[in-house]
Amino acid sequence: MADGPDADEPPSIRFPPLITVSDLPASTPAGRNLKEWLQEQFCNKPLEQEDMRLHNAAYVGDLDTLRNLLQEDSFRLFNADVDMDHQLGPRLILSARTLNTLVVCPLYISAAYHHLQCFRVLLRAGAQPDFNYTGPVCHEALARGLASCLLDAVLRHGCDVAFVHLLLDHGANPAFVSWGESELQAPNRRKVEPEALKVFLEAKRNPRRLVHLCRIRIRRTMGKKRLNCISSLPVPDPIKNFLLHQN
Repeated sequence: MADGPDADEPPSIRFPPLITVSDLPASTPAGRNLKEWLQEQFCNKPLEQEDMRLHNAAYVGDLDTLRNLLQEDSFRLFNADVDMDHQLGPRLILSARTLNTLVVCPLYISAAYHHLQCFRVLLRAGAQPDFNYTGPVCHEALARGLASCLLDAVLRHGCDVAFVHLLLDHGANPAFVSWGESELQAPNRRKVEPEALKVFLEAKRNPRRLVHLCRIRIRRTMGKKRLNCISSLPVPDPIKNFLLHQN
């Protein structure tokens, strides 16, 4: 695993270990004492305590704090992100730092506790809708764990159909969820909301509209740090609202 010293690595930074599914307390679907477990993973130093504020807000559904954190300059100085990129290590020294569980991801946490508005804010802020991480992903490990992707997670946790709509609108790939309607009666999938399952299956069968794909491409090209510039673009307000998912 590529965690060894690097010539460009600041000597004072300690990166957390890779987290496996077996590390998660399993007393509840989201994991018992999830907040405390996350703090053990990331909060050994004051720098990492700052990063945990986003996770804590997602955990308790504190929408105002979540919004403030995404706009707070002092928070951004820690490279905190709506995705897991910073917590798993800088990209330049990352060759083997692979995401193999979703339970540490802000999007997963907000979905597991059914905090829809927090989930929406994270996605609008540019969170990656499939894995909440833009680096390498171990699909085999995710498939053996609690969920293979965020769309799989919201279905398994019995989330409202609005969670599915949000993920699909922001570009989640239904192909990452391998199961279908025939598996609804499986023990670990009985919670699935029928309407959420229906929307997912329709998305899996039908290609997305071109205008939908254009919005996804434009937002990804702009990047997370420039999404707040959409409101100042020299385009009509309906287009701005569409790009901001406010239509």
